[in-house]
Amino acid sequence: MMPRRTATLAALALLCAAAGPPPEAERMVPGGRGGFVSDGAEGCWLWASGIRADITDLTASWTGPCPDGPAEGEGRAVVTWREGESERGMIYEGTLRRGKNEGTGRLTLTAGKEIRVMQQGTFRDDHFVSGRVEIPSAGIVYDGGWLMSHPNGRGRLVLRGRVFEGNWLNGCLRGPQGWFAFTRPAQECNGLDT
Repeated sequence: MMPRRTATLAALALLCAAAGPPPEAERMVPGGRGGFVSDGAEGCWLWASGIRADITDLTASWTGPCPDGPAEGEGRAVVTWREGESERGMIYEGTLRRGKNEGTGRLTLTAGKEIRVMQQGTFRDDHFVSGRVEIPSAGIVYDGGWLMSHPNGRGRLVLRGRVFEGNWLNGCLRGPQGWFAFTRPAQECNGLDT
């Protein structure tokens, strides 16, 4: 019979053992489908999507638990890659469920040392759904609802001091002088049924 302490340590070792790579059908394909990227060291899987096909040096890391492969719970997820000579990255700080952003958190997209986009608020199934979006280089701050890649629902956009506020529909806001678009071409808003 194994002593209780030894049995507990053995059980803990099994929980911490590397999960190995994610199943082929669930792996991220650059330029294609979203999916899991393994951190390599601990076998933790992080969900990633929207990465171009011509990338190199894809790496991932996670500071929290990953009991069955996918990252779970609170922590910091970092996915980096190279596009030509530029290093790119996604840094998520918050809660992950099955490797995906879920709950309250902050996602920062970087190019080199520059912050390209920061989303802070609520995430569901790896999608930002509400909160604050900042694009520092363009002087843009948006607070409100979000659907996929666009403002959606009640929201307020500040663009270099100008304020656009109201009910957005897929990145389009109807104003007194016509449509205003953010995240999509304005001509796509014309005739939009709101």
